[in-house]
Amino acid sequence: MSIRRLFSRRLISSALTIPLVAGGLLVVTPGVAEAVTCGQSWSNKDPGAGTGTGSAESPYTVPLHTGIYGDCRVSSRVSTGIKLWYHCYRRNSYGNTWTHVRIDGTDWKGWVWDNYLNDGGSLYPC
Repeated sequence: MSIRRLFSRRLISSALTIPLVAGGLLVVTPGVAEAVTCGQSWSNKDPGAGTGTGSAESPYTVPLHTGIYGDCRVSSRVSTGIKLWYHCYRRNSYGNTWTHVRIDGTDWKGWVWDNYLNDGGSLYPC
């Protein structure tokens, strides 16, 4: 076998192998965890209100978070049925919408995942 032919075969096989190996590494390697950012800004655009419905883990309370991710710190919990005044909503990088609320009769504010609100949350984007 000539050197030219051997070199061509090695080059072709290398050119085909590298993308396959790299592609395999991308599939096998677990994804990098997304960085969670808390403390998003908000503005009071929504005149509406609603109530919390709770979750399977906590059916009698609704957590108020410091940001629009479940990993953000829970600043307080509100009993279901308590009136929550809506300010606006934001969508996080997972596609979930969160409404910024104020607990009726207080100055306590926070973000609530819209699935925990009786009417799906605010209709006004922040």
